[in-house]
Amino acid sequence: MLGKTSALAGTVILAAALLGVVQARPAAAQNAAAVTIDAAAGLGAIPAHAIGLNTAVYDGYMNDTAIPPLLKAAGVDALRYPGGSYSDIYNWQTQTAAAGGYVAPNTSFSDFMATANAAGAAPIITVNYGTGTPSLAAAWVQAAASDSVAYWEVGNEVYGNGTYGANWEADAHCETSLNGPAVTVGSEPAQTYDCGPAQYAANFLQYQSAIHAVNANAKVCVVLTTPGFWPDNVTNSEYPQSWNQTVLTALGASTQCVIVHYYPGGSTTAGMLTDPADIAGIVSTLHSELSQYAGIASPASVPILVTETNSTIDMDTQPAALFGADMYMTWLENGVSNVDWWNEHNGAGTVSTVDGATDYGDQGIFSNGSNSDGATEPAVDTPFAPYYAIEMLTKLAAPGDTMVTSTSSQALLKVHAVRDTSGNLNVLIDNEDPSSSYTVSLSESGFTPSGTPTVYTLANNATSITSAAGSASSVTVAPYSLTVVHIPGSGTTGVTAPGAPGQPVASGLSSSTSSSTSGTATLTWPASAAGSYPIADYKVYQVTSSGSALVATTTGTTTTLTGLTIGDSYTYNVVAVDSQGNASLPSPPVTFTVPPPASASCAVHYSVAGSWPGGFQGGVTITNKASTAVNGWTLTWTWPSSGEQITQMWNASYTQTGTSVSAVNASYDAAIGASGGTATFGFLGNDSGQTTAPAAFYLNGSICSNN
Repeated sequence: MLGKTSALAGTVILAAALLGVVQARPAAAQNAAAVTIDAAAGLGAIPAHAIGLNTAVYDGYMNDTAIPPLLKAAGVDALRYPGGSYSDIYNWQTQTAAAGGYVAPNTSFSDFMATANAAGAAPIITVNYGTGTPSLAAAWVQAAASDSVAYWEVGNEVYGNGTYGANWEADAHCETSLNGPAVTVGSEPAQTYDCGPAQYAANFLQYQSAIHAVNANAKVCVVLTTPGFWPDNVTNSEYPQSWNQTVLTALGASTQCVIVHYYPGGSTTAGMLTDPADIAGIVSTLHSELSQYAGIASPASVPILVTETNSTIDMDTQPAALFGADMYMTWLENGVSNVDWWNEHNGAGTVSTVDGATDYGDQGIFSNGSNSDGATEPAVDTPFAPYYAIEMLTKLAAPGDTMVTSTSSQALLKVHAVRDTSGNLNVLIDNEDPSSSYTVSLSESGFTPSGTPTVYTLANNATSITSAAGSASSVTVAPYSLTVVHIPGSGTTGVTAPGAPGQPVASGLSSSTSSSTSGTATLTWPASAAGSYPIADYKVYQVTSSGSALVATTTGTTTTLTGLTIGDSYTYNVVAVDSQGNASLPSPPVTFTVPPPASASCAVHYSVAGSWPGGFQGGVTITNKASTAVNGWTLTWTWPSSGEQITQMWNASYTQTGTSVSAVNASYDAAIGASGGTATFGFLGNDSGQTTAPAAFYLNGSICSNN
């Protein structure tokens, strides 16, 4: 992003335009909508240090005295340092930046830590991969021994080092033809060799080893491309496999945590507000890659950090606030450990008027008072709209609270729900309709309201959050507003419910060739702590987008699931119930995909040869493992994403209905020889941001194993 790299020459890009004329808005239309919450369908707990923010060493206002109390009030509990692409040119020991980069006074690591400690925020540190060394990183870990650094990233957007043609990230490991002259760091001259994904993986392991030599418990995170975003799945003749495949294959079990960035880049406000719908697919793809390439048996156990994100348009106004609140919660509901907004202060870009408010095109959550062409930002450290969205999240949840499923009857109302540690229910309603209010009926299952709710509201273009008494059954939400309804409930009766069961683990995943619903799995979970009464049993729920369904009741801490569909993904959680019928909060969820049987008479290898915005190229190889030849074949599968659509195929013909695809042999490749014979075809396709691989293939109606 230009906002991250514009200061490389020691300047901050400043631009502005004349303020637009504010016109009176017509009275908002009033509509009805319904929100349903399943308080027993848990989506996991809010992690510690989940709500993060970026800081940058070129920001002279980073450590203003006003900043810590503002961050604490907004619930920001993680700070990333030293700032995007600057991470790969910044020397923390000398407080200097290579390539003529500007480092502001009073932005050293110790200055940063003073702010982080005052705000109660855990640091996330990006060590210098581009122009640094493993020893420089290890020295930083040594110096930070007394500080609670949550994660150590190795480099920023390293894939932007010229590997795929675009070159914004400094990387002294690269050949001169790719990224300019090599940079010497201290007494260790930079080598001039290839700097693709394989080299990054090899160097990462050196950094990880050096860091662990100082602190064996340090979490060292690797940089991946974001599924569906350039250069995800891009390959060329020098790098025949994607960045993620190459890096994760090389790291294997050494993968401790992974980093992605998320700049959805919508061109319209309405489009940008729908972008968080892609997040579930992004996380699912990352989990698949961790399993397939790194061999991680429980990919959900590997923390995913989104260490940079921003709305990219309408940055300082209410649409960015709406996007931010929905985006943060959607990532967390899908199991991500940390999300960091870009940036604390950044500087004005293109000025415009958005729904009656001035948008300075500033990616910071606070003004830095920059001006250009007669337009001046508010006073330094004045919060912009995304700040208030983050603050609204403090009304919804705190670390340790349990996220639960919620649905809305209106697409423009995004909803998120949380059970707090006292058992109360909090519901966030994000009204993304610019012109209509909604009277929203609230219905809850697995929860009994008790007491008077409080309604918190961030109105369109507001600079503070208001509160008022409300109802547990209905709330009215204004256009372009954020609303949190806090509903008192269980936990206020004097009876202590059981503690939530621990994280379930799925084992024994298997299937057979007997039928498509032959899948089995065993769930095991840590026992709950008893409350006022002993625990009587555990109830196992299958969680779907529309709620949860009871599938098993057991007095033990394990159960076997049968009749699962091959290739389908399932999510379950567990609730403990005591002898008086008091239920615990739900456990964190476990999600798994039922694998095809290894003993199938055919195997399919699926690959993505390349991708680009809106499209991709795939290939399929069918292997006949049977002792008899196949004469004439049809291969069928279902896309995991509704946006995947084949547009052209070679060496076979195809039909696609919805997400279901059938590929039929060409006249010249109808025969597949026995005991290892193969047939191969390729295709071009469109996608809506995700190119997730199918989970199961059927050859002439029979399930195949994945190869």
